[in-house]
Amino acid sequence: MNPTLERWLTEHVPDLPPTEVLTALLMTAQLGHEVPDDVLDAWGREVVISRRVVDQSEPEFLHQARRRGWSWDRIAERLGLPNAEAAEQRQAVLEAELDRTHPRNLPGAWRA
Repeated sequence: MNPTLERWLTEHVPDLPPTEVLTALLMTAQLGHEVPDDVLDAWGREVVISRRVVDQSEPEFLHQARRRGWSWDRIAERLGLPNAEAAEQRQAVLEAELDRTHPRNLPGAWRA
């Protein structure tokens, strides 16, 4: 975990059970703790990283599900998409998003 985030979370909610960092930040902020700029900066970076991980994982999920014979309807249901057509279109959307968010295209978002 980012040391800035770890320090802030430990200081404000020392008895917070182990959880994913974005969940911990959300819960802590919703408890009314003021979030300083350095924590917001680190939090934003965590959002960028987590989004990228999900955006990289989802196309592989789609590939594996199709390889296993899952229908587009089943994939749509699993991913919370409205229908099979939306599930099929998701691949192109993800490819565009991965290109858009690549560190070479958004270097500022990736700076620590």
